[in-house]
Amino acid sequence: MPEPKALHVLIAPLGQLSGNGQLRETVRERRKRNGDDVPFWYLSPELVKRFNISGNDVEAVVALDLTAINWLRLRFGGEYMTAQLDVDELLDQAKGLPPGPAERDISD
Repeated sequence: MPEPKALHVLIAPLGQLSGNGQLRETVRERRKRNGDDVPFWYLSPELVKRFNISGNDVEAVVALDLTAINWLRLRFGGEYMTAQLDVDELLDQAKGLPPGPAERDISD
């Protein structure tokens, strides 16, 4: 059984990271460039709970590369932490992309 690995985590209230769709494009581009098993995952509030990272109504990005997390933190804000997580579980359970941008009604 693999040992948990210290990974870098950026957490924020739900929507702060994924609300405008830019994080979705970032994850998609990173996977396109580096393959689907790149150590860079989006965690929905359900996955944040499942991996025991934080409380309710928060989303997270987990990465092996601190530079990626620092860049996201500068761009979107959020709180940085480290967590001991099983990479195989992340590869299995956190394959999904962040949600797309929220639909906004701009009519008057």
